[in-house]
Amino acid sequence: MRAQVLALGCILALSAQESPFPKPTAHHLAMKDMVGTWTAVARMYMEPGKPPMVSKGTEVNTLVAGGLWLKTELKAEMMGQVFEGHGLFGYDARQKAHVGSWVDSSDTWMAVTKGTCSQDCREQTLFFDGYDEAGRLTTHKEVHVQVDRDHRTMTMFVKAKDGTFKKVMDMEYVRAK
Repeated sequence: MRAQVLALGCILALSAQESPFPKPTAHHLAMKDMVGTWTAVARMYMEPGKPPMVSKGTEVNTLVAGGLWLKTELKAEMMGQVFEGHGLFGYDARQKAHVGSWVDSSDTWMAVTKGTCSQDCREQTLFFDGYDEAGRLTTHKEVHVQVDRDHRTMTMFVKAKDGTFKKVMDMEYVRAK
């Protein structure tokens, strides 16, 4: 009986303590505006001076793991084929950086992103090493902007040989109604 009372006391004491799991920070809370279903239009700039290749799709974003991570699922049509992409993004409080990963059906490598935010996390700039259209390893930069509650943009750049970043893609997102 004494052991049961002691065990109950320990359980009550532990339940009265604050959770050992982290609470979402302002960086995490900013991701709430990205939750939902979005229509997406992507423009890929394949050759200088030529019109971009346009693709349309749907992106669904959900918060997971107690609001610490944003899970992204994108389905689109690209070059007459089904395109599928999956991402996981969040804020690493230990690194003090926005981090993420992205995989899709267009290649076999994974993008592992790291970057910063500004304007109350309504703008994020992320970098990752990946491959260019010729298969060379290079640095990529993405700039994500939450324009307002129902509109977002993403612009992707690839680092050129001269060290400048060349735009290769942009996307416009509109919240599905």
